[in-house]
Amino acid sequence: MAKHINSMNGLKISDLINEDGITFEIGEQFDNEDDEEFAYSPHVQFSNEEMLNMLNMNNFEDEDEDNDEGTVSLCGMSFSKLKAKMTPLIPDQKVMKYVKQKGVGEVVPQNAQVTVNYIGYFEYRDEPFDSTYSYGRPRSMRLGQGYIIPGLEFGICSMKKHEIAVFLIHPDLAYKAIGCPPRIPPNEEVVFVVHLIDYVDDGCALTYQDLSAEERRLFNHVAEPVKHMFVTAKDYFTKFNFKWAIREYRKIINCLETVKLEDSLEEDKMNEILSRAYTNLGLCYNKENMPLKACIALRQVPVPTAKSHYHFGKALLNIGEYDDAMKELQKARVLEPQDEAIRKAIQITNAKQREHREIEKRLCENCFRSKEGRTKITEFRKAARDLCENLIEGNDVLRQPVSEGFTKEEQGILREEAANFGLDVVTSTRNGKETVYLQKSKS
Repeated sequence: MAKHINSMNGLKISDLINEDGITFEIGEQFDNEDDEEFAYSPHVQFSNEEMLNMLNMNNFEDEDEDNDEGTVSLCGMSFSKLKAKMTPLIPDQKVMKYVKQKGVGEVVPQNAQVTVNYIGYFEYRDEPFDSTYSYGRPRSMRLGQGYIIPGLEFGICSMKKHEIAVFLIHPDLAYKAIGCPPRIPPNEEVVFVVHLIDYVDDGCALTYQDLSAEERRLFNHVAEPVKHMFVTAKDYFTKFNFKWAIREYRKIINCLETVKLEDSLEEDKMNEILSRAYTNLGLCYNKENMPLKACIALRQVPVPTAKSHYHFGKALLNIGEYDDAMKELQKARVLEPQDEAIRKAIQITNAKQREHREIEKRLCENCFRSKEGRTKITEFRKAARDLCENLIEGNDVLRQPVSEGFTKEEQGILREEAANFGLDVVTSTRNGKETVYLQKSKS
């Protein structure tokens, strides 16, 4: 009887050579927040026909012959019949292609990073042996790194963006004489239906890994790989994958940290690249609702621009630093006086600043140090409640500062009202000064 192995616990050589074989038990997925968007989803289920319909591949009509059945499903069809409709990609005809939907633009370049949906079939089988739809999302991969079988790489390299094609691949360029039993039989031809969603020509980004330690310290060697890393980061950003864009911008910054500059010209170019990287990193942190990290990134911009000042101002607004936010936004306005987004951000900051000052004024006026006693307690609590409500209802702000000088009883009321609204009371020290904030809970 086959031995059961939990893959999360690892395995031994003795397990692999067990005469009765082994069965893997798949454990829980890793609890990694950064990889959450790439986690396998067991809840996405598609039938064969649903997957084929998604790719517009639910039929192959015979244009030359009368077909009494109307359509021929790819599921379970003869590969010889399919091959008759295809054209060879290489002289020995071991990779054949049928274009169902034409693409646009240029053909995929070598070493590009591609995003595809695909379904893999064997002849006369009703079920696919591999499919991105089983995982609920397209697959992104870099060509030229051996991640896929050679025949499929030949096929993808012949495609254009948004193209849908069918590839028939000989065993020599697929899984060869060995196969991968029991899922993939030996000497088996395979068909892949592929939808090329997008690609990024950033193959040069990988050359950084091939640089020697000495070359990585030279700006003229690092500049070109970094340029292509920006292309990858922008691609992630435009697809709203901000977490992966953050990783790319941080990678760029890390690559530049150890570089030695030869002259002022290289220094100017370095500052230009770092300014762009830190600005875009701050923007991505803002998109991920991480304003504190955005502030850290944007403070390090060597040559600030209207864009960096604007996003710095938005991050500061988000953490309740209204005065500093206004300063940054005004700097952005000086550089881009006609920018509508900057003007609106200044208006929002002004309004938040006035609201906060009014509530702070009411809190101070109703401190317990006056003679009215119980009335003052009631009014102070109302002002504290309004402060909490103002924070909860504001979509642009994550936290608000609290004035200094309150008694322990007053601080207790503030904490009670914060707790009632699900807010946290946190303390931050900056430049030796301790400030108390009401902050929206992260949970």
